[in-house]
Amino acid sequence: MIDNELEMYYGDDVKITDKITVTQPTVMQIKNFGEKDYFNAVYNLTSVGADLKWQLWDMGIDYTKIDDYDLFIKVISQLVSSKKKLLNNIKDTEQVKNVDIESLSKNPLKLILKDIDLADFKLYKDTRNNQVILYNTENDITINRYIYAKITEVVRKIHGLKRNNEIPANEKTKKDLIEDARDEAIGKQYEDFKSVLLPYISTISMYSGISRKEVGEMKIYELLYNIKRINKIQDATMLLQGAYSGFANLKGIDKSRLDFTGYI
Repeated sequence: MIDNELEMYYGDDVKITDKITVTQPTVMQIKNFGEKDYFNAVYNLTSVGADLKWQLWDMGIDYTKIDDYDLFIKVISQLVSSKKKLLNNIKDTEQVKNVDIESLSKNPLKLILKDIDLADFKLYKDTRNNQVILYNTENDITINRYIYAKITEVVRKIHGLKRNNEIPANEKTKKDLIEDARDEAIGKQYEDFKSVLLPYISTISMYSGISRKEVGEMKIYELLYNIKRINKIQDATMLLQGAYSGFANLKGIDKSRLDFTGYI
């Protein structure tokens, strides 16, 4: 699916189908769009049952039994679509005054999927295979199980995310995990948002000596990859310095850790 990481590093678009393209924003574009909104969309789009365990439980759904794609079409697609349909139902002037029109119109996936708002899609059944799909009739765009899997694979790759494969050992553990996740969510709702990108921007700027403006022009994959590279360089440097000074023994150390140009 992802044939060329070099193209991804340079921020090239990844074509999923003729009408669906995953894009990469720059750091500055994310800042201007709203970092919190952007990463909420990324995390929601790539969520699986284990990421939404307590929310699903409250909906009467066992998070260990729901398929990723079924979760996407039933729940996640609504989380990552604009709410512009609600605006069409607001006729009364007083109602309009009390509505944040800009917020409802904002497409959470604007910087992720080119020219696609899932609010424009409806559920249909593909009569060829009886599979439920999301379909945009106006632009003839289909999202089926296979396309969804390709989209999430690319988005995870760009952002360095891995699928949450947590499986509870038994029913008691499952319920404990649900309550732990609920308690964590309740606690976090009172916390201020902490920037995901600020520590990375600062590290690259200080380490490389380039300006924050230049870092701001980096695409998100490049930024995150560069941080991993810095960590790898520092790890190799510390090991080699320790060996040369006699304070470290490299016997048994994976030799790939000593190559700061190696694959991450």
